[in-house]
Amino acid sequence: MEDKLLIARNVRKTINYIEKNIYNFSNNYKVLKIRILNSCYNILENVYRANIDQDKKAKKEVIVEIKMLNYYLKQALDKELIGKKKFLSYAKHLEEIHNMVLS
Repeated sequence: MEDKLLIARNVRKTINYIEKNIYNFSNNYKVLKIRILNSCYNILENVYRANIDQDKKAKKEVIVEIKMLNYYLKQALDKELIGKKKFLSYAKHLEEIHNMVLS
């Protein structure tokens, strides 16, 4: 099924991009990996919720989840689980989504 909602398409693309790279995290960082994945899926869920209900609260939740995901990814960078180039790429994708939500 083709998703016609541009923001949801971008979120799904970002999720796939992040998922591919975090599966290499060692088991010592399992909690961080789970939090990253949960944040990704929560963003997508709230994007759909905000679109269907035109819910401002869901939009706020998307923003909060993006900020938390950015924090978790920064933690992964600090622990050298991802490189700086990957982090900057993720941050760029998240910033695009953030700007789409605000517009």
